[in-house]
Amino acid sequence: MSEQQATRKPRLWLRLLLVIVVVVAMVAVLAYLKIGQIQAQIEQGSQVPPPISVTVATAEASQWNRRVRAVGTLVAFQGVDVTTEVSGIIKSINFDSGDEVEQKSLLVELDNRTEMANLESAQAKLSSDDSQYQRLLKLKDQSFVTKNDIDTQASLVDISEADVRVAEVALAKKRIFAPFTGQLGIRQVDPGQYVAPGDTIVTLLSLDQLYIDFTLPEVNFKDLVVSQTIEFRVRSYPDRVFTAQVETWNPQLDANTRNVTVRAVVDNRSRLLAPGMFADMSVRSRKKMDVLTIPETAVFYNIYGEAVYILEKPPASNEDPEPDYRLAARQVDVAYRNDGVAGVKTGINEGDVVVTAGQLKLYPSLRVAIVDDVPEYKATNQ
Repeated sequence: MSEQQATRKPRLWLRLLLVIVVVVAMVAVLAYLKIGQIQAQIEQGSQVPPPISVTVATAEASQWNRRVRAVGTLVAFQGVDVTTEVSGIIKSINFDSGDEVEQKSLLVELDNRTEMANLESAQAKLSSDDSQYQRLLKLKDQSFVTKNDIDTQASLVDISEADVRVAEVALAKKRIFAPFTGQLGIRQVDPGQYVAPGDTIVTLLSLDQLYIDFTLPEVNFKDLVVSQTIEFRVRSYPDRVFTAQVETWNPQLDANTRNVTVRAVVDNRSRLLAPGMFADMSVRSRKKMDVLTIPETAVFYNIYGEAVYILEKPPASNEDPEPDYRLAARQVDVAYRNDGVAGVKTGINEGDVVVTAGQLKLYPSLRVAIVDDVPEYKATNQ
């Protein structure tokens, strides 16, 4: 019994020793592999990454007329509601709605029979009084009449002439003419209709020129000048820019809003515009501002506001005789954006090279290389 136990004991130790040796060997192999991986990562980290490709542009000096946005309303150059001074029945209408009429064109004629009779009566009385006056003058040389009789008859002639003129004016008021050349609106009356003084017959507008009225804040009062060009758009033609010339402005500001009311003239011979249209305007200041122009794509936003990346080239050294460009972020104050160009007031200098594409993957001090075109940046889904 003791002999069998002595035989098993050495075999058990052999097995344990074999297991330990195997475990140690596996640990050594894993450690060797891990150390190799760490060394490979260290070698990769010590390598300098290649520069990032970017496109660039140079900041150029320019001058800019500061623009002020405003809203205005188009107003007819001349416009009236044609009406009558006297009441009466409409005898004839000599126009159609929408007609173009010349100044002094006959528009409407009222029934004038009463006024014609009054005029004929006044003319007959004038003829009678004048004949009597002429007879008295002939008898004056024969001393058959006194000077007082002649003076009295002369006064009657004057009164009769005045009555004729009154009758002629009353008759003339029965005919209504166009006060100026323009386009008529929709007719508001019909033949045979009774009209009273002040009733609208038709609207007449002069449309070859229009006014555009708008207001500007007090701070822009100094920017106004006669014949200054302004640009505006209307909703009917959103892709078209119209121009107008400043004609005048109120010398006194509004006491409530502190705004100045401005009036400009618009050439409307093409008849594209109409009174009452809303105008979105851009008024240029007469004072020019010094700016630096760069592509609008060069401007990006960070937590401090608007910024651009500029390229800085470190000084050459023995180790790197031709160093790559380095990035530097600069905060900028953008005055305007127009047609893909941004005007910068402060933040960069003339001649600075700014990055125009590829900013999404950039950061300060990164090495970059200038290329003509940068491949489109595509974000990866994490």
